[in-house]
Amino acid sequence: MSLRSIVCVLSAYQFTEEKLGQAEKTELDANFENLIIRADCTKHWTEKLYRQTEVLLQPNPRMRQTQIEEFLYEKLDRKAPSRITNGELLGQYMQDAAKKFGAVSPYALCHPSEKTHFSRLNP
Repeated sequence: MSLRSIVCVLSAYQFTEEKLGQAEKTELDANFENLIIRADCTKHWTEKLYRQTEVLLQPNPRMRQTQIEEFLYEKLDRKAPSRITNGELLGQYMQDAAKKFGAVSPYALCHPSEKTHFSRLNP
Protein backbone atom coordinates (compact mmCIF):
# COMPACT_ATOMS: atom_id res chain seq x y z
CA MET A 1 0.00 0.00 0.00
CA SER A 2 1.41 3.40 -0.93
CA LEU A 3 1.85 6.21 1.55
CA ARG A 4 -0.78 8.28 -0.24
CA SER A 5 -3.43 5.56 0.03
CA ILE A 6 -2.63 5.05 3.73
CA VAL A 7 -3.04 8.78 4.37
CA CYS A 8 -6.35 8.77 2.46
CA VAL A 9 -7.67 5.85 4.53
CA LEU A 10 -6.63 7.47 7.81
CA SER A 11 -8.13 10.80 6.76
CA ALA A 12 -11.40 9.11 5.82
CA TYR A 13 -11.44 7.29 9.16
CA GLN A 14 -10.79 10.52 11.07
CA PHE A 15 -13.41 12.41 9.04
CA THR A 16 -16.01 9.70 9.74
CA GLU A 17 -15.32 9.79 13.47
CA GLU A 18 -15.56 13.57 13.52
CA LYS A 19 -18.88 13.55 11.66
CA LEU A 20 -20.37 10.87 13.90
CA GLY A 21 -19.42 12.88 16.97
CA GLN A 22 -17.02 10.32 18.41
CA ALA A 23 -14.00 12.58 18.08
CA GLU A 24 -13.24 16.27 18.19
CA LYS A 25 -12.63 18.03 14.92
CA THR A 26 -8.96 18.61 14.23
CA GLU A 27 -8.29 22.32 13.96
CA LEU A 28 -5.60 23.18 11.46
CA ASP A 29 -3.27 26.12 11.75
CA ALA A 30 -4.28 29.05 9.51
CA ASN A 31 -0.81 29.10 7.96
CA PHE A 32 -1.08 25.39 7.17
CA GLU A 33 -4.50 25.87 5.56
CA ASN A 34 -3.04 28.70 3.48
CA LEU A 35 -0.23 26.39 2.35
CA ILE A 36 -2.77 23.73 1.35
CA ILE A 37 -4.70 26.24 -0.75
CA ARG A 38 -1.49 27.48 -2.41
CA ALA A 39 -0.38 23.89 -3.10
CA ASP A 40 -3.71 23.06 -4.75
CA CYS A 41 -3.55 26.22 -6.85
CA THR A 42 0.05 25.51 -7.86
CA LYS A 43 -0.90 21.96 -8.82
CA HIS A 44 -3.81 23.22 -10.92
CA TRP A 45 -1.70 25.74 -12.87
CA THR A 46 1.25 23.36 -13.27
CA GLU A 47 -1.00 20.66 -14.74
CA LYS A 48 -2.68 23.22 -17.01
CA LEU A 49 0.69 24.45 -18.31
CA TYR A 50 1.94 20.87 -18.67
CA ARG A 51 -1.08 19.84 -20.76
CA GLN A 52 -0.83 22.91 -22.99
CA THR A 53 2.91 22.33 -23.47
CA GLU A 54 2.13 18.78 -24.61
CA VAL A 55 -0.43 20.15 -27.07
CA LEU A 56 2.16 22.59 -28.39
CA LEU A 57 4.85 19.93 -28.80
CA GLN A 58 2.55 17.21 -30.18
CA PRO A 59 -0.18 18.99 -32.14
CA ASN A 60 -3.43 17.32 -33.00
CA PRO A 61 -3.33 15.73 -36.49
CA ARG A 62 -6.71 17.28 -37.21
CA MET A 63 -5.03 20.68 -37.12
CA ARG A 64 -3.98 20.00 -40.72
CA GLN A 65 -7.59 20.70 -41.63
CA THR A 66 -7.26 24.18 -40.15
CA GLN A 67 -4.04 24.77 -42.06
CA ILE A 68 -5.69 23.67 -45.31
CA GLU A 69 -8.63 25.95 -44.57
CA GLU A 70 -6.30 28.90 -44.00
CA PHE A 71 -4.47 28.07 -47.24
CA LEU A 72 -7.77 28.10 -49.16
CA TYR A 73 -8.77 31.43 -47.65
CA GLU A 74 -5.40 32.82 -48.69
CA LYS A 75 -5.82 31.57 -52.28
CA LEU A 76 -9.34 33.02 -52.45
CA ASP A 77 -8.00 36.39 -51.24
CA ARG A 78 -10.21 36.30 -48.18
CA LYS A 79 -9.32 36.86 -44.59
CA ALA A 80 -9.26 33.66 -42.55
CA PRO A 81 -11.15 33.74 -39.25
CA SER A 82 -8.76 34.54 -36.44
CA ARG A 83 -8.00 31.70 -34.07
CA ILE A 84 -5.75 31.62 -31.08
CA THR A 85 -2.81 29.29 -31.66
CA ASN A 86 -1.54 26.68 -29.22
CA GLY A 87 1.54 28.79 -28.60
CA GLU A 88 -0.48 31.91 -27.85
CA LEU A 89 -2.70 29.90 -25.51
CA LEU A 90 0.35 28.59 -23.62
CA GLY A 91 1.70 32.14 -23.33
CA GLN A 92 -1.67 33.33 -22.05
CA TYR A 93 -1.76 30.52 -19.45
CA MET A 94 1.73 31.50 -18.31
CA GLN A 95 0.67 35.13 -17.92
CA ASP A 96 -2.49 34.13 -16.03
CA ALA A 97 -0.47 31.93 -13.68
CA ALA A 98 1.97 34.79 -13.10
CA LYS A 99 -0.91 37.10 -12.17
CA LYS A 100 -2.32 34.49 -9.81
CA PHE A 101 0.91 33.87 -7.88
CA GLY A 102 2.42 37.34 -7.91
CA ALA A 103 5.88 38.65 -8.68
CA VAL A 104 7.74 36.32 -6.30
CA SER A 105 6.90 33.05 -8.03
CA PRO A 106 8.67 31.31 -10.91
CA TYR A 107 5.48 31.70 -12.92
CA ALA A 108 6.03 35.47 -12.88
CA LEU A 109 9.14 35.03 -15.01
CA CYS A 110 6.87 34.86 -18.06
CA HIS A 111 7.10 38.15 -19.87
CA PRO A 112 4.34 39.28 -22.28
CA SER A 113 6.81 38.71 -25.11
CA GLU A 114 6.65 34.97 -24.31
CA LYS A 115 3.14 34.91 -25.70
CA THR A 116 4.32 36.13 -29.09
CA HIS A 117 7.39 33.88 -28.94
CA PHE A 118 5.25 30.77 -28.44
CA SER A 119 2.90 31.85 -31.22
CA ARG A 120 5.83 31.78 -33.65
CA LEU A 121 6.72 28.23 -32.59
CA ASN A 122 3.38 26.73 -33.58
CA PRO A 123 1.42 28.78 -36.15
